[in-house]
Amino acid sequence: MSVALFLVTHEGIASNLIAVAEAVIKSESQNLSYTEVPMDADPALISEDIDQRIAKLDTKQGILFLTDIYGSSPSNIAMRLAEKHHAHMISGVNLPMIIRLLNYRDEIEDSLIEKAVNGAIKGIQDNF
Repeated sequence: MSVALFLVTHEGIASNLIAVAEAVIKSESQNLSYTEVPMDADPALISEDIDQRIAKLDTKQGILFLTDIYGSSPSNIAMRLAEKHHAHMISGVNLPMIIRLLNYRDEIEDSLIEKAVNGAIKGIQDNF
């Protein structure tokens, strides 16, 4: 199987990133889940919901948490869960990162993280 991916973002971000990435690569993703955190959410309840969703994933190869804005509520929730599950967390998720993650699902965790971060960075260009 592959490293499980779990996105924790503000509302509307994770679902749309995944939908567009799947359309680009023309493949439905596997071993992936997400939670979009409402502005008035109770972090404890969100964490419980995420743990229930994680239980449905295959985490034998590890789990990688992805979040949008470092230091935000979704990021803080993801960080606590990453610590609990002895997992990595990457913040600053963007479309190039998600496409890389979906294209390299069979990579080991360290390699997958490197490809994801490099894809995200290279996807940001100033061509002025």
